[in-house]
Amino acid sequence: MTAADVKQAEEALIELDPKLGEVIIRQRPLAPRDRGGYFESLCRSIIGQQVSVASASAIYGRLAVVTSLDPINVAALDEAAMKTIGLSRQKLSYLVDLAVHFVDQPDIYDHLETSGDDEAIDELTAIKGIGVWTAQMFLMFTLGRADVFAPDDVGLQNAMKRLYGWEVLPKKAELTEFALRWAPHRTTASLHLWASLNNAPNIT
Repeated sequence: MTAADVKQAEEALIELDPKLGEVIIRQRPLAPRDRGGYFESLCRSIIGQQVSVASASAIYGRLAVVTSLDPINVAALDEAAMKTIGLSRQKLSYLVDLAVHFVDQPDIYDHLETSGDDEAIDELTAIKGIGVWTAQMFLMFTLGRADVFAPDDVGLQNAMKRLYGWEVLPKKAELTEFALRWAPHRTTASLHLWASLNNAPNIT
């Protein structure tokens, strides 16, 4: 999404959801984020699974130092490097598997630019270690898709619970249904919800 796209989405969301609109008015404009290339982006997301923002950032930084984020180097990581970087054995296996795919086929995901959201998610999640949340983050931050919502994201759950004064967090299906009010601007709504907690998703 371009800055103009985000601005247009913000104006629409202010009308669609006045409560979220108050948050948007306070927070806009949001600073753009550069996610880098496809391989780097997916590495970030895999590392960011179920760890704090600070931990994910530190581990990703060490991975970059050790491997220069070259798929050939990542594919060759061993347990000694795993300990230096601070990766779990499981995440090491995910990163190595991802790297092998990029070594064998460097343009493996280039066609996703023209794929539909659901099609892109299905293809991404076929790779070990890439779940739906990781794929959704890739769509939002790397492909720049405008209408993505990730109901499993804890940050979004917490932000919505606080903003709308819910005593009990609704179930995933109910959150997804609630977020339909923001369509076709659910990505921008998510960005502002994260920002309202000063807690970006664990992919940076």
